[in-house]
Amino acid sequence: MPARFRDPQLEGPSPLSLPAVKPTPVIRKVLLHVRDSMRTAINSFGLGREYPYRPSYDPDASVLPEDLSNYSRPPDGVVPSPERPQLQPPWPFKNMSIFRLMQWMNTSNNQKSAGEVNRLINDVISAEDFSPTDLKGFMAQRENRRFDQSKASPDFSSKDGWTEVDVDIQVPTGVKNAPAIPFTIKGLHRRRLVDVIKAAFSEKAAEKFHLTPFKRFWKSPVTGNEERVYDEVYTSDAWLDAHAKLQKQPAEPGCQLERTIAGLMFWSDSTHLTNFGTAKVWPLYLYFANLSKYIRAKPTSGACHHIAYIPQVSYFDML
Repeated sequence: MPARFRDPQLEGPSPLSLPAVKPTPVIRKVLLHVRDSMRTAINSFGLGREYPYRPSYDPDASVLPEDLSNYSRPPDGVVPSPERPQLQPPWPFKNMSIFRLMQWMNTSNNQKSAGEVNRLINDVISAEDFSPTDLKGFMAQRENRRFDQSKASPDFSSKDGWTEVDVDIQVPTGVKNAPAIPFTIKGLHRRRLVDVIKAAFSEKAAEKFHLTPFKRFWKSPVTGNEERVYDEVYTSDAWLDAHAKLQKQPAEPGCQLERTIAGLMFWSDSTHLTNFGTAKVWPLYLYFANLSKYIRAKPTSGACHHIAYIPQVSYFDML
């Protein structure tokens, strides 16, 4: 009969094929990885943290109010020092200090902008380490001359781990199939990374280092839904995965110290030291990602570590 009139033969379900049972080998060693995960309470902004491993300490517990705001008030019980007698300022200025500053700004030449005057007040005169008595006999021309005649690089001391080495490089000639020209760069000052890491973790600022990564989340006060927040390097998945792998590695024999990750961030650029003269250097900086970016970005935090100073080479040095 034609195929369209044929009924296919019925077939039952396919038989279940079981793999051959192999004898269970004897377990000689068991590696047990314990995670003591925990969650913090939600703050007033709806932010919380989730730790896959219980941290040894909380660096955020030592954050001061002045670390969170530019406004600061004297502590309770501190009596402000008596003010010096003030002369009556000319109208319409509030005091003689503002009068003298504005008089200096608006006289002599027109190159002193309002922004530069604000920077003079906020970054110089209002600085905690600024003292007017240090400026007795000050002459800008003499200080410029002293600065230009000084070394462009800082005073490298062996006790700080600084060493001077020569670096061999291959300079391309620009000619096809021509061999590169070997060239030696002399006077590269650098420090060993291990020494810098040890020094950084021994400083006072290390109390604010985050040694245990965590996930930050935000809980909506309306819906109650949670969203992941990515704000710091130590809250990233890459850091969490690297930390978990580190904890699974066998410990050093007899070592009971905490195992943590040091996040190293490097940056380099040519630096013109002043707006006058020709003195400049090319430093290599190191920042630790264990420190919050809100503290690390402050110029007064001392979070920047100098790793190397690259010497400048001109074309004529290679000839």
